Amino acid sequence: MNKIERNRWVNTVVGEVLSAMVSDEVLRDALIFKGARVLNMHLGDDRQSLDVDSNFTAEFAEGHPDLDARRSWTEEHLGRAVRNNFENQNPVRFTLESMKVQRDPNSDPHPLGWDGLKASIRVTDEKNGGVRGLPAIEIDIASPELLGEGAVIPLSIDGHTMRGYTLQRIAGEKLRAFLTSLPAYRTKINSPVRAPRVKDLHDEARILRRLPIDDEAFWKKASEEFILACKSRYVDCSGLETFQESCNVTKEAYEMDATLAGIPFEEVEDALIKIVRLFEQFEVFPLRFTLPA
Repeated sequence: MNKIERNRWVNTVVGEVLSAMVSDEVLRDALIFKGARVLNMHLGDDRQSLDVDSNFTAEFAEGHPDLDARRSWTEEHLGRAVRNNFENQNPVRFTLESMKVQRDPNSDPHPLGWDGLKASIRVTDEKNGGVRGLPAIEIDIASPELLGEGAVIPLSIDGHTMRGYTLQRIAGEKLRAFLTSLPAYRTKINSPVRAPRVKDLHDEARILRRLPIDDEAFWKKASEEFILACKSRYVDCSGLETFQESCNVTKEAYEMDATLAGIPFEEVEDALIKIVRLFEQFEVFPLRFTLPA
């Protein structure tokens, strides 16, 4: 199985796992879905999605404060949902081989309360019975975040209704996500340096293609969600200069990622400038959030 075949296979299984999660009422009530697959639903795209991204609801987190109990709860309900989904296939193609749910971070509670979970699911596939070492499917469940009014809407998938982020929320959160990968923020929260999250900039350009900058109602709401997303993770931003920190590193990382070739970096850079300049008109900046003691 080459890389293209591998990614196509992962995309298929991710769709099955997401369907399993959404078909389970208990999981639906505990989670808000986001990430690439939800973005694709908003944009009408069928691009590959290689994992499942979600957040716990604030209500669930408050009702399950013990982190180990939260992990055990998720492992139990996620495992049941995936098994039921696979067993209901006709004919049965996938079988749950193993599943491991770990706390993230995996040892002590996060000092800022950002305790999430990472699940790794391995399956066997009747259509690829001779393939060894099929990749695991990854599921991220992050801690709750501040959300604006209307940031979550019902989305339909396989006859079930799940809660997912609006496109405005995704647009605001992706800008925040990129900032969290830059050196200034990594230093602020005393975390290791990481590669710039260039895919978030790519997705922002995709959104701008669909919702042009003169759609001020959309981008005004996106700017409000950006503020809330930054506040949730104590992300500071002075404006364009903050986004352009280590711009040469960002450009190099973007151009080295073959999966982003559909949108040139020049368009991504121009999209970012347009959006941030409009946010300046909305008087979004500066944003400053002091870390708790």
